[in-house]
Amino acid sequence: MSVIESESSVGKDVPVGVQVNTLEGTTDLGHVPESRRMRVKQVVKSLGSKEAWFGDYDYASLFIPNVPFLSKKRELPFYGVHDKLPYMLMIILGLQHALAMVGGLVTPPLLLAGPAGANLGTAAQQYLVSACLIWCAFGTAVQVSRMRLGKTKYFIGTGLISVTGTSFAFTNVALSYLAQSYANGTCSMSADGKTKLPCPDEFGAILGTATMTGVFAIALAFVPPRTIRKLFPPLITGTMLVFIGAALVKSGVTNWAGGSGSCATDHTLMCSGPNPQYWGSGAYLGLGFSCFAVIVILEIFGSAFMKSASVFIGLVTGLIIAAATGYFNGSVISSAPAGTFLWLKTWPLHIRGQLVLPMIAAWAVIVAETIGNVTASADVSRMEISGETFMQRVQGGMLADSISATLAGLATVPPLTTFSQNSGVIALTRNASRSSGYMCAVILFLMGIIGKFGAIFVAAPSSTIGGFTTFLFGAVAVSGVRVLAYAKWTRRDRFIATTCFALGLASLCVPNWFSYIFTYKGSNAGLNGLIQAVILIVEEPYLIAALVGVALNATLPDEPEDEKPEGEAEGRDWNEPPTLVGPLPTQAQEIKV
Repeated sequence: MSVIESESSVGKDVPVGVQVNTLEGTTDLGHVPESRRMRVKQVVKSLGSKEAWFGDYDYASLFIPNVPFLSKKRELPFYGVHDKLPYMLMIILGLQHALAMVGGLVTPPLLLAGPAGANLGTAAQQYLVSACLIWCAFGTAVQVSRMRLGKTKYFIGTGLISVTGTSFAFTNVALSYLAQSYANGTCSMSADGKTKLPCPDEFGAILGTATMTGVFAIALAFVPPRTIRKLFPPLITGTMLVFIGAALVKSGVTNWAGGSGSCATDHTLMCSGPNPQYWGSGAYLGLGFSCFAVIVILEIFGSAFMKSASVFIGLVTGLIIAAATGYFNGSVISSAPAGTFLWLKTWPLHIRGQLVLPMIAAWAVIVAETIGNVTASADVSRMEISGETFMQRVQGGMLADSISATLAGLATVPPLTTFSQNSGVIALTRNASRSSGYMCAVILFLMGIIGKFGAIFVAAPSSTIGGFTTFLFGAVAVSGVRVLAYAKWTRRDRFIATTCFALGLASLCVPNWFSYIFTYKGSNAGLNGLIQAVILIVEEPYLIAALVGVALNATLPDEPEDEKPEGEAEGRDWNEPPTLVGPLPTQAQEIKV
């Protein structure tokens, strides 16, 4: 018999024949269970500790602006996925992630509920912005967590800083469908035919159809990611993203010039709002340019914090200028509720057959985007990007995205997707700790339930919104170009890309080129719905490009990669654009501050 005692028992009398082992020299006792009460006590106790709040982090490195040629190099410490952060750093980095995504998050609800979409009115816009913030907070918390589904091999969530925001792919489909609905009389216009009247039924149809077709995305989440990448390789996904961004730029520029109301088509009318001007006037263009210019300036001179929040800071700058010059609608904020939550406004959910195929294509974009975004997040977080664990993270990310996006319609908001810009925040700040991801979700939730916060975006003039959204939509297109860089670019790939771009550009440049091919004017609702669906697919650039690209990718045989000419590396270096301020830092390099 062997008894393990503490070291203090050595030298005491023990029964004959009993061997005494001590813990002397033992350093690894394995996992020591810790009760939940003990953990709570430790957290409460740490709240009074200066070390727990601030640690020894160099906070100045996040906020000191970058001055070319004069800035010094400071190396930021790297925080891994499971590392604990000082409370103050956790709050700052969580806010940084929230500000990096909030501009892109609020753009779809502003467009869909505004004059460019269903024209639901100011109150509905305020609610929809707040509701999207709240639901995206829930979606982000699920993604940052990583939970196994029972005893299966499947997970939900990535266990990384993967934040969710409203999807631009669905926004594109919804805006095209609403424009079609106003054109064919499904949504009503004013008596003079120039002003869109509210169209809540078709907005509800968008939410209802998205919820119904979301079952397709949930099913895709259980398909091996490698299989999905074969169906939607970088060549197809990149092309779709390019056209999504390019098509949305039109909405951004239209708002930049004064909005999409009747003044956009009849230039003898002044645009509505405080201090009205004619569409395209210098005042409107100047307001939008103030946002755009600040974003560019911050990228050159801004600190790490400023760069990641440049879009939001640009928006705030535009709002301040608009308020100082009389273009900001302060009455919208004063009339907004102090607090809000989901389901305070609802729309009747419907299903439209003509939306099914376009939305299935949009779901495919979301799933394909998630694979790429999770890979980028894992890479900058210094986690493995191959093997079984990585594939489980990707699968968990796809499932979390699909479920939260599918249920979004029941929560009265458009579908969500994983945002990519937060991978850049991780690389810039060298922080991959999930603590900041949870804090980001908390901050998004607080932004959502505070009704006055959502009202700020609605009170802003259209030109201010257009200035920063044009930059965001350009970023979407550039992300597609970046994905295209991963294609092999064999003759086969070039042929597929040429075909996709030819038809996509045709629909982008001449949006109504396919509207007159069908001459049926009967009352058959099913046939009319089918005709509308075909027209919507062909005239939506990324949909027709995706349809043709997937078909050609599945049928054309593979070809060997073209032989790389001798000296290609030297040629690439020779054509590398020079920079006056040195190379940009990566996640493994020092950050200039």
